Amino acid sequence: MGLIHSRSTIASLIFNGKMFHLLNPWHIEVDTNQETITIRKRNPFLIGFDEQIVSFRYIRSIMIDEHLFGADIHVKVVGGRASAYCISKSDARRIKNTLLEYNATKRGRGIIFS
Repeated sequence: MGLIHSRSTIASLIFNGKMFHLLNPWHIEVDTNQETITIRKRNPFLIGFDEQIVSFRYIRSIMIDEHLFGADIHVKVVGGRASAYCISKSDARRIKNTLLEYNATKRGRGIIFS
């Protein structure tokens, strides 16, 4: 497992009407060693990054919304929701499969799906 990183694709941003985000796409990083999901996006002023870090053990559900070009991934956690938009479909599936495989190895201590 290890580290998985994905970012919004240019084609997906253009064809899904999110052209404003071409300069500040979403980045999602899943680190199975530290058990975290990090979602980063450059802020609208292009000065710094907004970052959201979620621990695996607090995930309640994973939803993938596929479009003609790209997909959105939504990870629901106990205290809220983390989302990354317009990433490639294959990366969204790979992230989902990695989280499910990780959950299978951590019976009783891993991800909480309810």
